[in-house]
Amino acid sequence: MFMTASLRLLLAAVLCAGTLLASPASASAASASAALASAALASPALGDDDEPATALELLEPHGLETFPSLTVEALQIFLELEGAYGRGEYAECRRRLDAFWEAHPPASAAWRPSSAPDSPVFVGSPPCYYALRMLDECIDWRLAEARAEAEHEPEDGAESTTREVRLTVVLVGRGKGLEPRSWKDLERGKGKRRTARLAPELLADDHAVIRESLALFTEYVAAMTAGRLRVVTTIEHLAKLEVPLAVRAEERRHAGLGESATPLIWSALDAGTQAATDWWWVLYPSAVPEQHEDFETTEFITGGMGVGPDGLSPCFLVDDRWLLRKPPHLGQGAYTSIERRAYLPQWLQHEFFHHLFRTWPGFALEAEGHQWFDRSKWPRDFEGTYEPDYYREALHRRLRTQAEPPLHIALRYRRAGPEVWARIDVGEIAGRYVHDPTENEWHVGEIVVEGRGKRARMRWTNTAGVAWSLEPDLAAGLLRCGPDSPYADDPRAGSTDFTLVLARDAEGDWLPRVTGFRFLGDLYVRQR
Repeated sequence: MFMTASLRLLLAAVLCAGTLLASPASASAASASAALASAALASPALGDDDEPATALELLEPHGLETFPSLTVEALQIFLELEGAYGRGEYAECRRRLDAFWEAHPPASAAWRPSSAPDSPVFVGSPPCYYALRMLDECIDWRLAEARAEAEHEPEDGAESTTREVRLTVVLVGRGKGLEPRSWKDLERGKGKRRTARLAPELLADDHAVIRESLALFTEYVAAMTAGRLRVVTTIEHLAKLEVPLAVRAEERRHAGLGESATPLIWSALDAGTQAATDWWWVLYPSAVPEQHEDFETTEFITGGMGVGPDGLSPCFLVDDRWLLRKPPHLGQGAYTSIERRAYLPQWLQHEFFHHLFRTWPGFALEAEGHQWFDRSKWPRDFEGTYEPDYYREALHRRLRTQAEPPLHIALRYRRAGPEVWARIDVGEIAGRYVHDPTENEWHVGEIVVEGRGKRARMRWTNTAGVAWSLEPDLAAGLLRCGPDSPYADDPRAGSTDFTLVLARDAEGDWLPRVTGFRFLGDLYVRQR
């Protein structure tokens, strides 16, 4: 159903008057007008003063009647809730969203995604559905938190159970590579060599574009963990760093970082930043050749979910244009602040759940890539229809209730501080360590300490009879493999070190007790 001219006028009148009406229970044109009339509380845009602040202001210039009524209603309730949530009006948010869900039930056919590559406005597909599902979780958490505080007055001096996870956003200054100008160039791996620079919009207004993109997602992470984790964002601008870019003609075309780019990025970051970071987001200059006629409507894969320098922590990867404009397969033109706030959390959520599913593979929630796109491959106890329904079910039926270690512990990746390592004696690291699963004699071995004091030396010997020296560097949480290691010249990142793994307490804080080490990306668990 599409918006009528009379409905457009009614919406304009309601928004100007600031009247708040009840939401309807049907999807007719008349009921749609009543639902939209509830849009008095619209959040202001976070960016430029000229940015639209309501659904009407955003959609009207493109012909309000060309948008399905659900698109307009979903966008306006999102803005309404965003504003009320920011003011701490959680009970009011719950009331409004419940009324909206009654009119448009989650997982119903009304939310079936539609592709509109020529659309001048994009707020997610289905429109705002991911964002509203995330807000739903956030509202529930805030209300539960308020009830708990009212029922249990915290004791003076009681320690908070909330822990910080630090997301470091890395901005890469420059990229260089071959830019294909035609399909022929792309297929032959040819093109014109060019240098791309990071879009200055990502730096403007204290990185407002980045912060807008993250706002709902980081709040959602807190809700996922019932307030046990709080995401703190820092931004590292590597202005002078230049990395290789590559455009490849694969089954799904890629335009992004070249093969040697990520080692260059990690090496450009100081040890302190690496040690203090739990999660990463790398943003780099775009290599998408969309300015050439052959690629004006071509979709290129520019990022996804990778791993940080430790080989474990989540690392979002994408180019700078992803935050600034609608790529050809999603629409046309630059994003407004509203579009960014409504859609970018959807992308972040999608990539984050890739990480969650690989972290707990035993749940088999992504035994096949993107299996949630095929409803027949959902677990039998899962309800819903669409991707965010799958995420909600995964969170409530598996990750919150069955994950070991729990979310609020396993999602903290920063290294233990020097005060923890100072309490560990080198001799306490000696013992037998086993790789799980044990597939060969190299997967079982023993660390022994030879000598005492400053003359103490360490040695690793596996059951295949291969041994090499280890140099303890506890300040970095490492046992550095000596030049006699058979992996001394291995090009894989981290292959020359044993990264020590410590025990954690009930809140996930580090304890001065070694429980294993990671080597070549695999975990070796201490047996004795």
